[in-house]
Amino acid sequence: MHTLKGRLMVLLCYIPAVFFLVTDDCVRGDDTGLSASIVYGSNISEGTGTTQTAFTHDRDDRGKKRRDNDDTNGKRRDREDRGSDDDDDKCDDDKRDDDKSNDDKRKGKDKERDDRDNDDESDDDESSDDDKDHDGDGYAGTDDCDDHDATVNPGATEIPYNGKDDDCNTSTPDDDLDGDGYMNADDCNDRDSSVNPHAQEICDGADNNCDGQVDEGLKTTYYEDVDGDGYGNPDVTRESCEQPLGYVTDHTDCDDTRAAVNPGAMEIKKNGIDDDCNALTPDDDTGVNLPPDPGEAGKETLLGIDTDGDGVRDDIQRYIYFTYSDEKKLRLALTYYAIEFQELLADADDREAAYEHAIKKTRHRECIWYLKGEEAINICRALRAEILNTRERSIAYITYSDNLGGRVIKGAPLKKWKDSCAFDVDNSGGNQ
Repeated sequence: MHTLKGRLMVLLCYIPAVFFLVTDDCVRGDDTGLSASIVYGSNISEGTGTTQTAFTHDRDDRGKKRRDNDDTNGKRRDREDRGSDDDDDKCDDDKRDDDKSNDDKRKGKDKERDDRDNDDESDDDESSDDDKDHDGDGYAGTDDCDDHDATVNPGATEIPYNGKDDDCNTSTPDDDLDGDGYMNADDCNDRDSSVNPHAQEICDGADNNCDGQVDEGLKTTYYEDVDGDGYGNPDVTRESCEQPLGYVTDHTDCDDTRAAVNPGAMEIKKNGIDDDCNALTPDDDTGVNLPPDPGEAGKETLLGIDTDGDGVRDDIQRYIYFTYSDEKKLRLALTYYAIEFQELLADADDREAAYEHAIKKTRHRECIWYLKGEEAINICRALRAEILNTRERSIAYITYSDNLGGRVIKGAPLKKWKDSCAFDVDNSGGNQ
């Protein structure tokens, strides 16, 4: 009984060991040789106690072998572990080499990508720099010849003489103010584009072609036409591009003070005037003794010039004769009227003398009324205008009129007007 209990105890102790060995050794594999020992031990566990001793010895041997195997397996595992570690280290090294190579490749690719990015950024920078408008004038990059000066751009106006290409156009030079293509040094008027060394000279009072001459060969000579008859005085001229007021191109007038005297007029016989300015058509005014025309000299004094001393200025005597050459009685009446007019101008400051002259002048005017009726009004006005042909004479006449203030001058009855004539109307040669 006790023996059976002992065996059971041994068996119970052996089972865990076997389980341990089986579990441990089976993991290791068949190369340990422990499978047979396990079977053997299992068979003899059913034997005697001697067998138990042998089993114990066997167990010891197996334990020793197991330890030896464990040592061997341990050494092998160590070697395997070391090999595995070495392999792992080698793999790690290879992996590190691969990682390093990959890192190098990646870095190379990254560098290439960075270089490309930098190139792209550089291109972008260049492109964006071309598109930038640094001076804010609305023109960027290559469109603006100076992108740091807002006053310089293709849309600006060229400002002459400022030393800048304001409009970015070399065809508009800086020193050509009028834009005619000629520099200031060569252009005699850089403010007028029609004036330059190759311009055509025109008659405008300017030196168009910069040759130092004005309107050379283009001006016309005009002649003064005082009397407005279309014929000019050859002695008074003016050079001009346009016809001046009071001037004509003709120069054949022999008397520019009389509109009725010119080369286009008809010669009037016996009037003492060369009406047609042609000496070959004589006036045939024989038997008439007329003084010469005093001209402007006859206007220099109050009383003018009276060559023959008959009391009538030479210019008035000639006017009466040539105006009324066919009316002798009227010429006589006007002559007396002109003499009285001449005397009142001389005595204009004498109040009493002025009154006496006014009475006599009234009688002569009544005679003219007798001869010409109402026409006498215009005849007397025309003669008075010829007499008062200067400022001095007009002032004298005003003074004469002022001295008549408050005086009453009586006119003769109409039936007495014939008697107012200072000559014998009936024996004066009729109408001549």
